[in-house]
Amino acid sequence: MKYRMIVSDVDGTLFESGNKLNDSTIELVEMYQKSGGIFTLATGRMKKAIDPFIEQLKIRAPVIVYNGAQLANPHNQQLIQGFTVERELAQLVVKKLDGFRIDPIIHVNQQPFVLKITDAIKEHTIKDGIQCQVTNEVESLLLNAPTKFLLIGDPEELLRYLKVLEESWQQSFHYVFSDWNYLEILPQNASKGNALKLLSQHMEIPTEQIAVVGDERNDITMVKEAGFGAAVANANEALKSQADYITAGAYHYGLEEVIKKVMQG
Repeated sequence: MKYRMIVSDVDGTLFESGNKLNDSTIELVEMYQKSGGIFTLATGRMKKAIDPFIEQLKIRAPVIVYNGAQLANPHNQQLIQGFTVERELAQLVVKKLDGFRIDPIIHVNQQPFVLKITDAIKEHTIKDGIQCQVTNEVESLLLNAPTKFLLIGDPEELLRYLKVLEESWQQSFHYVFSDWNYLEILPQNASKGNALKLLSQHMEIPTEQIAVVGDERNDITMVKEAGFGAAVANANEALKSQADYITAGAYHYGLEEVIKKVMQG
């Protein structure tokens, strides 16, 4: 089998919505694993938010979470590798939010914190199946370096904020748009592509023998790093332009298409 490992994005790829896996996807993943393949996930979500999928798909390999900020053991909360946002940058991210209609979620030590519960925050917690903790002590919270910031807002508002942050920081920092209304500020070394290289080394499987599937701009580095990079039919155009293959099917149908092709050689 040319591709010994398949790595799939979660939201928009593993399923369309509702945190529910399709039975045919579960069956195909099981068939691929029984044939000797290794299947795992790469997501912007935190580890706890994908534990149900890890169990259903019987994943044994490390998972890429927080958009590559962490490579985690699938069976517990232990990290194989983890990065955090610089404390000075983290403080500036919060400071520059004043005046913007943006809802931030700050991830610190595997816990998401918010300044207040808004409709956008509620929608996100339902989508990811997580619980956010409200804090009034942001300065104290940021004494612990965050794993990432998720900023939710109108795309144009996010772009305006990003420009202000870039002008204020005046150094390079890592960010990615993980959905149409999601801007993530990440550790400098964090990307799905870098995490895929680390996973490759850890599993002793060359990246040339890894196939990946995704749908959003945060999947671009992973698609470019893998031996075979696929974009599902519903994918963002920026990802499609970098992919080796665009599936006929959308969401999990596209993922299933790739699994079948890999098993067929």
